[in-house]
Amino acid sequence: MFVALPPRTRASGAPGPAVGLYTGRVKTKDAILREVTTQSADETIAFGRTLAGLLAPPKLVLLRGDLGAGKTTLVKGIAAVFDAAAEEDVTSPTFTLVHEYRGPRASLFHIDLYRVDTPRELETLALDDLRAEGSVLLIEWGEKFPRLVRERDVEIVLERAGENRRRIRVYVSG
Repeated sequence: MFVALPPRTRASGAPGPAVGLYTGRVKTKDAILREVTTQSADETIAFGRTLAGLLAPPKLVLLRGDLGAGKTTLVKGIAAVFDAAAEEDVTSPTFTLVHEYRGPRASLFHIDLYRVDTPRELETLALDDLRAEGSVLLIEWGEKFPRLVRERDVEIVLERAGENRRRIRVYVSG
């Protein structure tokens, strides 16, 4: 069962007109909860802050999007709303692979699998050990691994819609 969030079009959280459903498919059993277009990095961060209720732990979240699509920018807002890290302290885990941000309500693990190519390499990260009652795993490039696609609770797709604009769609597994 899904709890639909009120449709909004502004990253600030201000009510806006109803958002149309995305007609593309992530998986047939997935439902889109929200779709927004942000106009700046600040709006993308602000939209990340609106996701706290949806991302209550434990959650495995896939963040999909090309290089520079705004995945880490979105995580800045998510980390801030969980009081796990200040926005300026959140950076891309491209080279370290995993960044941990601990807050009073959740431990966030921001994971980048761009440089991980095989299931064996994935196993060396011991992601199963990070999954706990109070954790949220925010995984970039997780779609490379079918197991993570099957196990994910939420998928957030970010697309460039202009120089600073981002189209963001949030799906929940059914």
